Amino acid sequence: MELDDLKNSWSEVSGQEKIDIKMTDQITTFKYKSNFKKIIYPEIIGILICILGVIYIGLHFDKLNTNLLKGTGILTIVLLLLIPVISLISLLQFNNGVDTNKTYSETLKDFATQKIRFYTLHKISTTLSYLLLVGIIILLSKLFGETEISKSKYFWIFSFSFGYIFLLYYSKWVSKKYKNTLQQAEFLLKELDH
Repeated sequence: MELDDLKNSWSEVSGQEKIDIKMTDQITTFKYKSNFKKIIYPEIIGILICILGVIYIGLHFDKLNTNLLKGTGILTIVLLLLIPVISLISLLQFNNGVDTNKTYSETLKDFATQKIRFYTLHKISTTLSYLLLVGIIILLSKLFGETEISKSKYFWIFSFSFGYIFLLYYSKWVSKKYKNTLQQAEFLLKELDH
């Protein structure tokens, strides 16, 4: 009789352990996906802002009366479309999530590959943002009406200076946030091994 009780107890404990491991995997996968929402939502807002910029420039393209301004307008529209595409590509690779059916080492290797690709795309996007800043500053004076301020050399000096300083610090801040988020995700993946 005691042997049967021992078998039943062992089966219950073994079954409970399988449930606990499955629950832990599900919780970790949920935490992993919710961790990337910290990146996804701001990127979606940025994509919407870029689309609104394209629409605005497209609706007011007739105000661009010189070839230089038209070329800058076209370049700005291309950049406003290209940067969100790069963001979408980088987000889609992480949106697929983690395949917990793979081995631990394969999962970490896949994540490392995705992380390198994400950082590369982020650097390309940041570099294009500096070029976009130049296009937007050039178009500001025409799209929002020429004033005495926009004709002043100080407008150009201060707008480029402040624009680049802002973009430099903002891009560093965003990179730091993304790095922290990716480190947290990597930590969650490492928890799966334990």
